Order: sequence, then structure tokens, then C-alpha cells
Amino acid sequence: MNNSEKDNTPKKVGIEPKVFYPSLIIVAILSYLTVRDLDASNQVINAVFQYITNDWGWAFEWYMVIMFAFWFWLIFGPFANKKLGEEAPEFSTASWIFMMFASCTSAAVLFWGSIEIYYYISTPPFHLAPYSVGAKEYGLAYSLFHWGPLPWATYSFLSVAFGYFMFVKKINVIRPSGTLEPLIGEKHAKGFVGVIVDNLYLVALILAMGTSLGLATPLVTECIQYLFGVPHTLELDAIVISCWVVFNAICVAFGLQKGVKVASDVRTYLSIIVLAWVFIVGGATFTVNYFTDSVGLLLTNFSRMMFYTDAVAQGGFPQAWTVFYWAWWIVYGIQMCIFLARISKGRTVRQLCLGMVGGLTTSTWILWTILGSNTLNLINKGTLDIPDLIAKYGVPRAIIETWAALPLSTVTIWGFFILCFIATLTLINACSYTLAMSTCKGATGYDEPPVWVRVGWSVLVGVIGIILLALGGLKPIQTAILVGGCPLFFVNILIIVSFMKDAKKNHWKD
Repeated sequence: MNNSEKDNTPKKVGIEPKVFYPSLIIVAILSYLTVRDLDASNQVINAVFQYITNDWGWAFEWYMVIMFAFWFWLIFGPFANKKLGEEAPEFSTASWIFMMFASCTSAAVLFWGSIEIYYYISTPPFHLAPYSVGAKEYGLAYSLFHWGPLPWATYSFLSVAFGYFMFVKKINVIRPSGTLEPLIGEKHAKGFVGVIVDNLYLVALILAMGTSLGLATPLVTECIQYLFGVPHTLELDAIVISCWVVFNAICVAFGLQKGVKVASDVRTYLSIIVLAWVFIVGGATFTVNYFTDSVGLLLTNFSRMMFYTDAVAQGGFPQAWTVFYWAWWIVYGIQMCIFLARISKGRTVRQLCLGMVGGLTTSTWILWTILGSNTLNLINKGTLDIPDLIAKYGVPRAIIETWAALPLSTVTIWGFFILCFIATLTLINACSYTLAMSTCKGATGYDEPPVWVRVGWSVLVGVIGIILLALGGLKPIQTAILVGGCPLFFVNILIIVSFMKDAKKNHWKD
């Protein structure tokens, strides 16, 4: 056996106490304080939400603007033709874009794609009248803004940075502290500063995954109620989450990586089939026309939307949505960009930046356009009274009704149910794997974290999801994302500065 084979041989790895225990303790304390008094917790959540969005919303907006400007610099600047590794690309261009699409079709995305447009037209931006023609015209345009070229472009710098560290410097990027060594030195990167950065990342990731679970679970339980007549309760939510954790544990315990891959493939193909079905039967002509009009509106008002804080009238729209979504993108930045960098080995910086914006914008725009147009079409026709549904049964039920209003409702809900269940299962598996690898000592890409660590993290994420559901409403979920986004706002910047310093030192741009 040669040295490379020895290096690639999986070995047993143990936990890293300095990142495993602090993040676990922090999340446990937050969970305890929340559960102890749900009413008081909601008051704190509302206060935190108001403070962050109103006092610091401008920082999130400027972060996105500056990162967007750097996207152009990466495409036309000195790094444009530099390759992320000397090897040939690992995947074909079609497979590469297909994998990007698979990465953005979680059940949480299906949640927002189905109902987001309702919020935009019922509480519209720029002080438009609710449900007016102007509000409806901006409905899809704002979805395309929040899930379009701007946020995907802001991921470019982080993705290039991780690709550089992984394939040019060839360091093992499991925790963000490993990328900070060029900036703060090995002593601090492996010492107290690195521990703080890693724990901020892990706590934010746990909160983010819990929010995704908090959005996905009610969709599945509402499908169960629709199909089988089982009442939707918090207990049913807990049972569904427990089922996901058990399925994840089985996959981990028996090493069924092929099974997880099959689930991911099924999720992707089913996503395409379901979206195609909604597009065809939900009003294809209206969808295409509405999309075309919305793109024009977005292009016309892009700069206004990008810098909109509503400082004078303080209507709250940019704080409730734009700032929240920019925090969402920041929280998922490290995990998502590590994935995007890993599948982009061998590609140039320009290819990565253009492929991300082109491929991922196409994916998210297709999803939001089809689902959002269907919801607006139902509102225009008077088929659904969404405000009444939300008031009586909650947001998840209203989402299910937008799907049930389509022809062959039972078949449609079955497809939606399977898609949500599988998408969330793969989310939990990926989440538990990421958290386990990040809290293990000396793990490499060839090693498997201990079973109990992966299962343990999936259980903890499930608990966070249940707590957010117990708090009720969307505000706790939005606040959890904002709280996680604040520290990672600075961590992301540190990683980029570290990359720039190291690339300059090693003359990578020459």
C-alpha cells in the first residue's frame, strides 16, 4: 500500500472538545431559556427582531451590495482565469448545474415559494395599497430579487476562497478557523480566536437548520391531515421529526450512502416533475407573462430595491423581508459555499462565478415563478381566501390549499408530501454530517464521523425545530436566522480577507 492509499484510508475519529461542547452547551441553554417561558421568549424575540432589522438592517444591505460589486471584479479581475486546482473538472457542466439545482430545492424553499408572494401583495413595499395592481406587480419581482442574481453573486467570493484553500493550498476545510491562518496566524487560528469563530459558525448553523426544519415539518403534517385526516398538532410535528431522525440514524448506522444518494436523486427528479405539473395545470400562459413583466419591473427598480430601508415612513417591509433574507443568505454562506467549491474543482474563477449566478438563478427563478404565479392566480380568481385560511388554520394549511386547488388534488398532494418528506430527510442527513465533521478532531474528506455524533446532532436540530414550532408563527424563525446571521456577517468577511492576503502573498493572480 502506497502513501496516498494510506492517506485515503478511512480512520476512526473522535470529537473535538473545544468546538463540540461549547456549541452544544450554548444551544442547550438557549433551548432551556426558550422552553421555560414561551410567552417571555416571544417578547424577547420580537424585541431582538426589531433591534437588528431597524438598527442594523443597513449593514446587511451594504454587505450584499459590496459583495455584488466584488463578483464583477472576480469575473474581470486578475483572478478570472485562475483554476481551482490543476485537475480537470470533476463533473460535466450539465451535471455541475444539476447538482446546484438539487442544492436549492429543500422543503423550506417550497414553503416560501408557495406563500411568499401573498405576504408581498398583502403588505406591499413602497406604501402601495394591499392587493392593488401595483402590489401584485411587485409580488413576483421581489421574489426574483431576493432569490436572484444578487444573492447568488454574493456567494462567489466565499466559494472562490474555499476553492482556493481546498484545491490550491490543499488544506482540509472542515471548520472556518482553518481558513483564517493567513490572516491571524497559526497560533490564533488554532487557539482562542479560532475556537470562537468555529463555535459562532456551529451555533448559527444549528439555528439555521432548526429553522428549515421548523418550516418543513408543518408542510408534511398538513399533508398527513389532508390525506389521512389526522389532526395537525405539535405532537404530530414531533412524531414526524422523530421519524426523520430515525431514518437518518438508520442510514448512518448501516452506512447506506447509496440510499442517501438515491433519495437525493429522487428529490431532484420529483422536484422537476412536480414543478412541471404545477406549471402546466396552474396557468402556463399567465405564469410566462407574469414572469416577463416581473423581470422588467426588477430591472427597472433594481437599485431602488437594493438600497431600500424605508427610513422615513418606516413601513417595515425591507426589515421584515429583505434584511431577513440577506441574513438567511449570510447564515448559509459558509456551508453552501464549501459545497459549491467542492463540486467546482478544476474550474476557473470566472466559470465558477458565471455558473453559480446563471445556473442557480435559473433554478430558483423557475421555482419561485411557478409556485408564486400559481398562488397569485388563485387569489385573482377568488379560488382561495388565503387571509381567512391563515387566520383559522395557519400558514402551512394555506400553502397546502394552494396545492390542493390544482387538478387531481389527491395525486398532487401525494407528490408534494413525498417531495417534502424526502427533501427534509436529505437536509437532516447533510446537516448532521456537516455538524459531525465540524466537531470531530482530525477528520478529513475520507473519514466518517462517529455514528453517535451524527445521530446526536440530528436529534438536537430536531429539538430546535420543535421549539420554534412551539413558539408559533414566522417571527421566531425569522429572528433565529437574524441572530445567526449577525456573527457570521463578520466571519464571512474575515475568511475573504484571509483569502485575499494569502492569494497575494503566493502571487496566485500572476
